[in-house]
Parts: sequence; C-alpha cells; structure tokens
Amino acid sequence: MSIVTKFSSEVRGKVNMSHCVKGIVAAWVLLAASLPDSNADEARRWSWQEPHAKVLPTGDLEWAPKPFEFKPGSSVRCIDFESGDDANDGLSKQTPWKHHPWDPNARARAAACKGTHTYVFKQGVIYRGELDAKESGAADAPIVLTRDPSWGEGPAVLCGSEVVKDWKKGADHKSIPEPEKVWYADLDWAPRNVWMVDNDGKVTRIALARTPNWTITDPDDIKSQWWTWKNPKKPFDNETTINGQPRHLAFDKESINESKPQDYYENAIIWTSQGWVMGRPYQARVLAVDRTNGSLAFAGRWGGGPSYKIVRGCQYYLEDKPHYLDSPGEFWFDKKGAGGRLYIRLPGDQDPNRVRVEVAKRIRVIDSRGMSHVHVRGLTFRFTNVYWNLTAAPYWVSRESIDVQPGCVRLLGSGNDIQVTHCAFEHVHRGVRLKAMGREDAIDKVVVADSVFSHADIGGVELADGTVYSDVDGPMGRLYDVRVLRNKFEHIGLRPDLFGHSGALVVEYAETAEVAGNVFHRVCSQGIDVHGAKQSRAATDRPFVRILVHHNKAVDTLINDDDFGGIETWQGGPAYVFCNISGNPGGYRNWDHVLSPDTEDRFGHAYYLDGAFKNYYFNNIAWGKSKGPAGKLANTSAFQQIISYENAFFNNTVYNFVRASRRQAPQAGRVKFLGNVFQSMGLSVFRDADPARGRAGNEADAGRRRNEFALETNAYARNVFHDIGLGEGFGVFEPSGRWHKTFEAFRDALQSYQPLAATVGVMAEQPPLRDPAAHDFRPSNNSAARGLGARVFVPWSLYATVGEWHFCPIQGDPTRILDEHWCMSSYYTVRDDYYKFPTYPLKAVNIGLKDYQNGPLENWTTGALGFNGRDQYAVLANEDIDRPVTAGGRRGQQRTISGPDLRNPQIHTSNFLIEVYFKTAPGHTDATLIQKMDGAGYALRINEAGGVTFAAQAAGAKASLASRGTVNDGQWHHVIAEADRKAGTFTIYLDGKQDARGPGLGPDASLANTADLHVAGTPQGRKLNGAIEFLRLARGTLADAKTTIDELYAWQFHGPSLADFTGRKRPPDGGAAGALIEP
Repeated sequence: MSIVTKFSSEVRGKVNMSHCVKGIVAAWVLLAASLPDSNADEARRWSWQEPHAKVLPTGDLEWAPKPFEFKPGSSVRCIDFESGDDANDGLSKQTPWKHHPWDPNARARAAACKGTHTYVFKQGVIYRGELDAKESGAADAPIVLTRDPSWGEGPAVLCGSEVVKDWKKGADHKSIPEPEKVWYADLDWAPRNVWMVDNDGKVTRIALARTPNWTITDPDDIKSQWWTWKNPKKPFDNETTINGQPRHLAFDKESINESKPQDYYENAIIWTSQGWVMGRPYQARVLAVDRTNGSLAFAGRWGGGPSYKIVRGCQYYLEDKPHYLDSPGEFWFDKKGAGGRLYIRLPGDQDPNRVRVEVAKRIRVIDSRGMSHVHVRGLTFRFTNVYWNLTAAPYWVSRESIDVQPGCVRLLGSGNDIQVTHCAFEHVHRGVRLKAMGREDAIDKVVVADSVFSHADIGGVELADGTVYSDVDGPMGRLYDVRVLRNKFEHIGLRPDLFGHSGALVVEYAETAEVAGNVFHRVCSQGIDVHGAKQSRAATDRPFVRILVHHNKAVDTLINDDDFGGIETWQGGPAYVFCNISGNPGGYRNWDHVLSPDTEDRFGHAYYLDGAFKNYYFNNIAWGKSKGPAGKLANTSAFQQIISYENAFFNNTVYNFVRASRRQAPQAGRVKFLGNVFQSMGLSVFRDADPARGRAGNEADAGRRRNEFALETNAYARNVFHDIGLGEGFGVFEPSGRWHKTFEAFRDALQSYQPLAATVGVMAEQPPLRDPAAHDFRPSNNSAARGLGARVFVPWSLYATVGEWHFCPIQGDPTRILDEHWCMSSYYTVRDDYYKFPTYPLKAVNIGLKDYQNGPLENWTTGALGFNGRDQYAVLANEDIDRPVTAGGRRGQQRTISGPDLRNPQIHTSNFLIEVYFKTAPGHTDATLIQKMDGAGYALRINEAGGVTFAAQAAGAKASLASRGTVNDGQWHHVIAEADRKAGTFTIYLDGKQDARGPGLGPDASLANTADLHVAGTPQGRKLNGAIEFLRLARGTLADAKTTIDELYAWQFHGPSLADFTGRKRPPDGGAAGALIEP
C-alpha cells in the first residue's frame, strides 16, 4: 500500500483530526504523492536501518545480542594455561601451548610464534598472564583471540589476579583492631582489589578497609551511609594552606574528633562528593587533621588547589588505613617495596583457606602501542588490578604512569580494524580503552559489540582521539569510524580514576560513530557520552562528522554523579539521536537536600546536550521516577541544553519530570520543539532561559543581559501537554526571564516575536498516553496527540557543508532565509562563541509570507518557497560571503581568517556538491536554481530541454554536464550535482539515482569570484517559476562524506525520522505526536 493510499483510508475510516490540521489534510495527501514511495520489503542495507535491539510495541527495548560464532582463520593455535606446554607445536587441542606468544612468560615454540593466526583459548580454563600486542594481522587475515565452544566447558577467562593460599591467622600490625579475626599472606606484588569466589561461582567484592563501613541500602542515594560534612560556620568555601598551597578544609566534628588518635585520619584516602556541579566523589589524600575543630584538609578535584565546592551536606568516607580493618568483608595491604603483606577479613569472618580468594595482580591484560586487524571474540576478562597510587592524575598531567587510565583491551597509539565482540568484562577496571595518543596516531574501523560489561570500577568502553584538555593545538591523534552495538552495561563506575567521571560508554571526537542497541543499568554517571568533532578551544579543522545514537536504553544512570545526562552528546554534529529510552536519570545531591530540603534535590537529565550543535533528537522516550516538584527522587528534566543551538527535538515522549526542557545560554536561538508529548511535569514545561527571581521578570530581577536572544529563529509547534504543574509557570524563554504562568500566556508571548513557529501545541484534557506509569507509551484512545506528529526534514551529513537553507519562513521577516549549515572549522575554538561565527542567510527579493507554501518535507510550517518566474529570487551578497572572521586562536591569541581558509559558499579548488529539492511549473525551462558566477564560478540551472545543467568555469577552463532526465514536469525532484576535482569529473544524481557523468574541472582551477550568490534567478533573468524546499552546498563529494547516493536518499526519504519508535511509517500528517503513532 502506498503512503497516499494508506493515509487516505485512515482519513476516511478512523482519524479523529485536531482542528489544527483538518484544513490541511487534503494538501498533505496531495503532497505525499510527491515523496518517493517506500518499499516495505526493501532489504536493509545500512546498519542504521537495524534497531539492534528488540523493539516492543509499548515503547520499550530489550537487549538482543547476536549469538557467538566460532570462526577461525586458516591458521589456528591452541592455548591451555592449565595443561599446555610452550614446547608443544600448539597446532591442535591435544598439543596446546600454555602461553600466548604475546605473553612475556612465553617460552620455546610459543614465544617464537609470529604471524596472523587464530589463537583459541580453552573454555573452563583461567589464563593468568599479560599480553603485549606488538604485531598486526591483515585485512583478509586478522589476528583472532577467541574460544571454541567444542573445547572445554565454561568461559575462557583472561584474568588479572592470582589465587592466594596459605593464609595465616592473626594480624601483627598494631593499628589493626581485633587482630585475632584477621588473616594475612605475604605477596611479591601490591594488590588494590580482592574478591572471594564461592564454590558456586558467586563473586563477592572485598572492600578496601574504610570508615564508615557503608553498604548501598538506598538505590537512589548510594552514599546514604557515608558521613556528611557539617561546615557549621560557612557552608562552603572553607580553605587552608598546606606547604604554601591553598587546599580544601571541611568540618565534621561528629566523625572527626578526639575519640580517635591522630594517625586514624592522617594520610587516609578521602572520597568526597562536591558541588556545585559534576559532583561525583573524587579521591584525595588527607593532608592535615584538626581533631579539636573536626576538620580535614585535602586537595581539590584535579589534585591541586580548591576547585568546585565542598558544601555542607556533601558526603564522604575514608579508606586505606589499617585502623579501618574493623569488620568482615574488608582488606588492607601493607606495602613494602614491590610487595608487602595482605590483611583480610572475609564476609562472616570465614577462613580464607576454605574459599577461593582472587587477589588482583596485573593491570594490563591485552595491551598495545600499535596494532591493526586484531579481533577479540568470545573471551571473558576478570579481576584486574589498578595503579597503586589511587590519587594519581592521568599521565598527560602527571607523567606518572599510563596505567592510571587502564583497560582490559587497551590501545594507546594507532590501529585499524580493532574488534571486541561477544566478550564479558566482569569485576574489572574498564573493559576497552582505545586512544590515538600521539599527534600522528589514528584509530579507525573499531567495533565493540555483543559484549557484557559488569562491575567495572572506572568505566565500560572509552574510544578517544588524541585530545587532552590542556592541548588545543593541532595536529592531534584522530579517531575515525567506531561502532558500539548491542552491548550490556551494568554496575559501572563506582571507583573512577581521579579525572574520570565513570561514564559507561564514552566516545570522544570520532568522525563517524554508531552507538546502537546498547542497554545500561545502574551506572554511576552517563550511560552514553558521545563527543563529536573536537573539543572546545581546539584549533583543529573537523569538516565532517556523522554520529548516530539509536535504540539504546539507559535506566538508573547518574547514581553517583550529577550535571550529566543518561544519554549525552557534546560538540559538533550532525548527531542523530533517535528511538532511545532514558529512564530515571539520577543526579542526587545531598548537599542540595541539606541546604534546601523543600526543593528538588537532583540535577540529572534524561538527555543532555552539553555544548552540542546540529543535533536531531526524535522518537526518543524519557521517563522519570518522580515529577517532584521537590524531594530526593524528583527527576530534573528530560532535555537539558547549555550553549547548544541548531538542534531539533521532535516526536519525543516525555513523562514524569520536574520540567520537560532546560536551556542555559540560549542566546543563539535556533531550536525546534515539534510534535512532542509532555505528560506529568511537576513545575513547568520550558525553562528555556534563566528565570527572573520575581514573576514580573523585569530587567533588574533578571540581571544584566548578556545580549539579545535570537528568538525569531526558534520553533514551538504541534506539541501536546497534559498534567502540567505550574509552580514556575508554563515556561520561560526571554532574556528578561519573565515567567509565563499559563500555556496561553507562553504562546501569546512567543507569537509576539514572530518566530519560525509559535503555535506551541495543545493542552490535552485527557492523558494522551495509554499507561506511562507502567511504561506503556502508546497513544491513548482518542488521544489529543493524534494528527499532531511532526514531519521534519533531516539531511544526511555531508563533508564541509557551507550552506544549508530549508526555506522555512520567519513570520516577522519572510525575506530572511536562515542558513542552518554546521561545519567545525579551525576557527571554531571556544564553544561559547560559536554562534558569533558567520552563517549565510539568503535575502529574498519581492517575497512575502503568502509566497511560502506547503511542501512534502515539513508539515509544521509552510516549508517551501514559491517563486513566480518574474521578479522573485534570493541573493547572498559576496561581501557577506567573503567577510573575514576574527577568532580566538591557539593559546587564546586573536587571528584573522580569510580567503580559502573560510568555510563559505566561495568555492576555490576543492571538491563540491549542490543538493536541491524543488519543483518547476510544468514545461518551465531556462531558469537558475543556484549560481555564483562571473568570470569564474558555478551554477545549476534548468536547461532548455527541461533537465538540469551543472556548470563551472575558471580562467581558461570551462565544463558543464546536462542530465539525461527531465525535471520540469511540475513534480518535486531531488538533485545532487557533484564536482570531483581530483578526478576531474562532474556527476548528476536525479531522484536517488546516478543520471549523468562527464568531464569536469581539475583541482588547479579556482572558481572563486566576486559575484553574489543567487537562488531561483538573478536580477538579469532566468527566474524560476516553481518552488524550492531545500538547498545545500558542500565542499566535498559523497565519497568525501563516506556515503553514497543510495544511502543519502534512503535516509532522507525513507529514514527513521519518517517512522515512529517501532519503525512504523508515519502518515503525511505525521501521525500522533510523540514517539509512537499506534495504540
């Protein structure tokens, strides 16, 4: 059934249309005929077409990993750590080696082995060793580390620990209480972690001796049994000086007093939470003790002076002193040189000689400074050690040790084709860490899939480029393509390294990334933390990014941190975040509860855009445990943005939060909220500006304005609201912070700015969702959401986009056609200033609101601009194109960028393409679509034959290419005209297929010129009689953007933005608002 037939039958048979859309139903049915019909049986060709999870009709996701398959290469070597012998040939299960050749302990024939082999580890055997990977496989013959299901029983384990036996009873250390209950063993290494393994395989973590002896009894406040700072005189900003350096000073007379000796506290490791934001507990040495006043002095969050705030009510505990080994389930190690004595009390004061005690020894398991074509499949990793100095800063700061930031599979250098699949990482520091550490390093084609990460102290997966915070100069190590698919993360991040925030999955500045089908539960910080392009302040050029985050489920995140999101994106897009679930993001702050118990005590968000630009969030679900508006369980917001702009939120479902949206530093405008369902908000819906202290919102209350907000570039439409608490009013969005108490007041105030869209939506009398408390997010019967879903055009990312025009009218100035391009050039340094850099809006000539019409790509506005073929066109002045940019440069110095270094519509010698979606009057010929040309330049025109001609010229060089197909039939058409300068070819793609290819211009011919850029005609003529809905200009080819015409066309005209959470295609009216369209 075609989309037109399906929608028409629904209109005739069952759709109960809102009054907002009845008048345009017929128009949308006609427009639907203009869109390419989708084929439901079309084979899925791209990974983003797969959900990578089991999608439930109620709006839920279940983990669905692909099954493990044993796929050996042509050359196999067998390893049995228990029974193997390195003198064997290793060629069969009967003649295995004991060691892998990468193990420094390998001997004989095992040690001599090199080359591309499949190494099979016997199941049911624990391999205790460290593998140093110094070789690589080949693209057609990777080095594989795996298991064979037919060899042995149980998991094939690579282990960082040793079993310790021969325990002796009775502690001989004077500071250990109840020494008769303590056992000890002497070791030649220094462990930081210990586990007890029962006969049935159950693992129990033995805690490093600590006080108080806390356990997790409250899942929403895991620190409820920690001590708290009292700070009786000043709630925060208490400091002292140690060796001439300022340090934190905090007070708790109840727990720090003369009842204990001085050395009870001295040199302990303190773990303390902090304020105001990013408050996860960090570790520091106690530097000074005042038992009389009940105070401790210690370093700040980054290991130096005070940073952030140690606030009254912050929670803390002490560890790593023999005095604290005072109860079962703890250990302490008395380090002497490289080894020392391990003291232990097992749960129930069991005899450690009667159980298996695993004592961490090795930090590294599989480690490399450079490896490619290495696949790790189906192995289990357990029981790793961590670096002894728990308060050490990362290597790039301290130069102390690279092992401060470990990983079971770790690469610090270059690598290509690294795969970690079907593995289990249990009771480890971190599962996978790959970082392009050197300036010239590069990591590409990474896959982490179908694996389980559980009880990982520092994090689950970290994939990173070479960026470190202090280094903003290029070059930097590059992270190119990464795929993280169908993994399960649980109990992640309780003991991070000093600078870490214990995110379960961190991707830092990949060029292309897909994160899909992953499930997260009980995570101390973010579930997903994806950074695009480059860090703020970096003066590197990142012209291309494509990030896909879809079909992930993150529940009970931020259980030990705040000011983050369960799912979070940063920096440059485009990022496509769709069909995810983020439930009960935590962010509880005990200090907030202590200081203001009658307000919300969390600051955690379902989705956080922390300086994130060009993001599309659609078909996502966010649910909270409590809408508050006050208390320890009140979930702060569904969407949090800071500094971010050029973002669209559409067809999302939000349930049970204090607020739906929070936006800080919103001066750039350029945000869209379209077709969302917001049900059960405790205080307000849109906190999209800092609210004034008084409801009147006068300038004095709001404080000094930073600047005006670009409110005219925002869009709020087709949203559905129900059960909205108005304690703060319906919303805030203006620089004054004026509160708008009701939906009507908010809408009327927004309309006064005449933005892109200001109808906001509808206030539903009945719940629009079926049973969200039971996590059934389908529309209810007769839901007000029906017919209010948003159709939003979502372009597939291209290389170096320098102009992107959607022809959506600003109601107050229909002659201004916004440029929505995003390209992170080298001058995009400090993120606070990104919005000040140039965009290239078109100026429409002789155009009014009446000239905008409905188009098939957008249904929330009249998103196509009609041109009459006589006196209407659009122009971008050359002086605006070529205007130099002054920006903060490397290390903060000012610099001026001009000429070819500007990312603008002036084409010099680069590749480029033009993309346009348009229609003409039937039979119309000889018209300009886009042109920037005098003696040199480029143009795309309707030719005399009714096709399109792509032309370019430079001094002494000229080329053109005409399409074979025609476009002047009155129907909508999609055209891409592409110039590959290196190959010297032009290509025209028409409606998703290659139509023509021929000779073009080479890379030596500059197309730069002083002419204005014109769209739909020029002052001299060739004016278009037709309409344009989308136009884009990029300085690269499809190949430069790592895509094809088939993929781009499938995404833009049959992609997930045109379906709902379950994959059902939305009808032309958008179907129901929210993530799901069917009951």
